[in-house]
Amino acid sequence: MDNYFVSSCKRVKDWICRQFGQKEKKTVHHKKFADGGEVIVWETGRAGEEAASYENLFLRKEIAGFRTNIRREQSCSIKSLTRDYLYKQLLSSGEYTFDHMLVIKDPYGEAPLTALALFILEEPACVTTKGNLKETDFVTELPKKKEHRVPILGMYAEKANDIVIEILDDEGNCVKSHTFTIRTKRLPKSLRNVITVKKWTDKPAYSNIMINGGVKIHTCVFDIEGKIRYYLSRKPRGYGIFPLSDGHFFYMEKYISVPSYSNPQTVESYDMDYFGRVFRTYLTEKGVHHTAEEKAGGSAKFTGKYRWSSRPRRIPSIQCRRSKPGFWMLEHTEDCVIEIDRQTGEIVWQLNMAEIFDETYQNMMDWCHVNSAAYYEKDRTILISLRNVHAVICVDYDTKKLRWILSDPKFWEGTKMTPYLLQPEGDVKWCYQQHAAFEIALPDESNPQKKRIIVYDNHWAKRRKAKSFDKDPLSYVSFYDIDEEKKTVSLHKRFAGPKTRIRANGIYVPDKKRVYNMAGSYAEPVDGDGGGIFEYDYETGEVLSEFGVKPGFFRAYPFEPNVQELAEPMQVTGDYQVGQIKQPQEISSSKYCKLKSEKKHHIKSAAIEYEMQEDLLFVNNVDHEVEKVYFIGDKGGYQVDFDDTYQTMDVFRTMVYKVAMQLTNLPKDKYKIYLQVKGELQTTKKYIDISAVN
Repeated sequence: MDNYFVSSCKRVKDWICRQFGQKEKKTVHHKKFADGGEVIVWETGRAGEEAASYENLFLRKEIAGFRTNIRREQSCSIKSLTRDYLYKQLLSSGEYTFDHMLVIKDPYGEAPLTALALFILEEPACVTTKGNLKETDFVTELPKKKEHRVPILGMYAEKANDIVIEILDDEGNCVKSHTFTIRTKRLPKSLRNVITVKKWTDKPAYSNIMINGGVKIHTCVFDIEGKIRYYLSRKPRGYGIFPLSDGHFFYMEKYISVPSYSNPQTVESYDMDYFGRVFRTYLTEKGVHHTAEEKAGGSAKFTGKYRWSSRPRRIPSIQCRRSKPGFWMLEHTEDCVIEIDRQTGEIVWQLNMAEIFDETYQNMMDWCHVNSAAYYEKDRTILISLRNVHAVICVDYDTKKLRWILSDPKFWEGTKMTPYLLQPEGDVKWCYQQHAAFEIALPDESNPQKKRIIVYDNHWAKRRKAKSFDKDPLSYVSFYDIDEEKKTVSLHKRFAGPKTRIRANGIYVPDKKRVYNMAGSYAEPVDGDGGGIFEYDYETGEVLSEFGVKPGFFRAYPFEPNVQELAEPMQVTGDYQVGQIKQPQEISSSKYCKLKSEKKHHIKSAAIEYEMQEDLLFVNNVDHEVEKVYFIGDKGGYQVDFDDTYQTMDVFRTMVYKVAMQLTNLPKDKYKIYLQVKGELQTTKKYIDISAVN
């Protein structure tokens, strides 16, 4: 019966395609090698279809029995695990050899300019994706092993890419090779003609640069010709992705957030690699904002902790005087740093800026705006950039005590913070509304009291006025030398670039003696570009390379994937989903009875949509539109409350995103779902039945 049903559906589908002149997209291609043998190429859709049958192997037991009429989607973690398991099974079959090779385009459905070759081979292998120039070839060597999973990176879009895979002997010499082509699709609109090469050197510090973040662009990689060689098909949050030491990166989901007093904040984030494999999903109830940095370095098996800043957080309200008589209560956002265990998702440490600063500048919602935080093990300190008070601070990790402040002393005159200010030695150009403050190694490490830090000095004072601001028309990558014993600071070097408002970072490459200015957000367009990238000679300050980026971006980094790690199957220890977000809380019996009997209106908002991923329920809505979600069962009622914040900024009032809730704590029952939308109780005709969950 099942086979008959499937074949009938296929016949109907074929008939529809014939009637309307459509052709079903071919998912498998066979290509002959010139010297015999063949390569079989799968489209990514074929891999997804084949992998779907393995879903039940990875679903957690506590949610396997959920029944609902809400549309269900695979989570990113499940999607990655099932596809990876499929490739393991294909290799284990022994069917695919070097002369009968299987290649899967975009193997995990997230990186369209990648592919994965599968074959059995006892010798080492080398893969080359041919570039337009020899300098733009992507070459990867892989060690001797039986089951090869060969990553193919660096393809061009909308082109038949030449791929060369070689068998190597123990000395690294080629003994046999196969050449074939992989045709790729066109770039998305956001990536077409976005890179302009204005100047370039044939010996850059980085041959491939990854740009990410911003509102209008996918995360992508371009080479020295300005050609896109990699991109992620899913857009992250506007802050982009953050590379980690093991070849993975930290990814903030764009459309799953929690309401805040200003910008809705991401509650779902991923530990992801450059294939798009999601190794772990992190749930953070109050959300995360802006940036993530590893606490310490490590190997490919690194199990340290993430650190990022900052999350919306209700703190004890402070009283601020209005222009008219009276007082009002103010909440703060984006003024905390939290540390999350990479394995468990547990928040293990946190620091609230309001607790280490006086109240002088705590007179606005986003009063300090933490935009970078980096931990240094050698002296157990944290370097934090606070954009809206024009300050870089150093904090003792163990005591949470402030050690020093790098900022213009005139800005802090008359405050309680003056004892912590570093005093200038020589002519110091102070930073304003800076980004991305990090410590770099000094040539001489003999004096542990001395530090050198790199700061992206936007030199902008629009978010927080400063009387001492000098209105310099340029922005800078600045290097400051700090003597912690003397509590002094001097300006070591700085490299000028166009004025940037926000979204920027600087990078120092010590072995190449280069500095990068990643100017992500020009104050005014330059030759039609919203941002740009400059490579300087560290000694002379000469601009060696310059690239324009049409839409602008958040940050940029070198593209340095761990190809050896990409060639290995996924190793997920512990749960692939960690942390927690808002969960239903039991309501009183009186409220339960009232809700069951109360007249309810039908949903009026067209923006409200529903989706389930495992034990997570998402309700798509306009910012602050959905105030409460009720689950009314036969035995009792529960609610998830999103009405604990209010919007203070018009720019975010029209944002559409998914609020998320975790349902694993609901007792066994069949629940009808109601919403409170703008104070009105509304029906949804949706239900969740977990009465049969084991």
